[in-house]
Amino acid sequence: MFSESNLLVVSQRIEGEENTGRKREEEVVSKLTEIRTSEILRIIRERKSTSRVQISKLTGLSKPTISSIVNDLVEEGVVRENGLGQSKASGGRKPINISFAKDYRNVLSVDIGGTKTIFALIDLDGNILKRDTITTDLLRTKRGLVDELNERLESYIEEVGKEKVLGISVGIPGTVDRATQKIKYMPSFDIGNLDLKTPVEKRFGISTLIENDVTLAAFGESWIGSARQFNDVILVSIGTGIGSGIVINDSVYRGSVGGAGEIGEFVTDWSTESKMNAGFGRLEQWFSGYSLESFCRNNGWEFSVKDLFEKMDSDERILERITGGCEHLALAFANAIMLLDPARLLIGGGIGFNQYDRIFPIIDSTLRKVLPEELYRPDLLVRAALEPYSVVIGGAYFAQKELLLKEVLGGTSGF
Repeated sequence: MFSESNLLVVSQRIEGEENTGRKREEEVVSKLTEIRTSEILRIIRERKSTSRVQISKLTGLSKPTISSIVNDLVEEGVVRENGLGQSKASGGRKPINISFAKDYRNVLSVDIGGTKTIFALIDLDGNILKRDTITTDLLRTKRGLVDELNERLESYIEEVGKEKVLGISVGIPGTVDRATQKIKYMPSFDIGNLDLKTPVEKRFGISTLIENDVTLAAFGESWIGSARQFNDVILVSIGTGIGSGIVINDSVYRGSVGGAGEIGEFVTDWSTESKMNAGFGRLEQWFSGYSLESFCRNNGWEFSVKDLFEKMDSDERILERITGGCEHLALAFANAIMLLDPARLLIGGGIGFNQYDRIFPIIDSTLRKVLPEELYRPDLLVRAALEPYSVVIGGAYFAQKELLLKEVLGGTSGF
């Protein structure tokens, strides 16, 4: 026989198992709702204008299920009803057209570059509503970076209203710990081990995301830029330094700890590079804004990197320097292409975008020589489309992927 105390223990155990079962069931239902909502939002965004009936046909979900989810999205304001569509030839009730509300929320997106920093207010379709550009000199210290960032963001938030901001995205020229989003190191600032996320979130109470700038640029180009029709691409940004973003199967690849794409560290001539000073990456010391500015200083020239390119056809020393740097770039590109086999390799960044026509022939010629015949294509290299705003646009997309469903129904992420 069971004693009274034993019966109580068994009763509590059964009740606990029942509660656990109910909790698991609720979790499954919640996850299923998130998946369905995400897919419905994706279809609405891709089709621009559609109806509940069309979504039901595309997903195979019942009309009541679609109507329930869409009605919730309309009530939330992320989807709008836009009048009646066409009825079938046989007659019947006309469907109600629905579309995505690009102004449901906005994203505050920041691109901290080596020489300039861009602040932008962007809607959910990637349209820049407002932007400002300042010199990065104001952000060269940890304190200056946090203070200037907060001051600029505050003016935007006061203007648009906190309730309209989905999130804040900050792109930085360096490495970010994927788990904590702390900045590991920014070579052009010589700043490392910096938590930028916490003070910004504490100040404004708005979800803040920190990510490598070129990774965000890859997000932007794969969303609405030169890579939108390709599932596998590499974006290389050439500016003060060099970085890359990798898109595999339509998703940006960051690596296990967020360090993927550090192409500026590629080795293309170890016999020489083993003697180079640390700081900037090996490849960056062959070709980057940093290395070309050093080349000018070492020759006693006071002109800019832009001037350097304009003089390359009339000065043999400059032509030799730029050609040699581009050949090292091409070797790094070739290694990346042979490893990942992308559909396209996009070239962006201040130098890459603006000097593309000058550097392309040198890089392409070298690729033709070093790549296996089956991997070389004359259309492999492409100029990025969204410069100089690829990072802030990519930041807006990144924020949506991470935060939109959370905002709409308290879910996880993605759409």
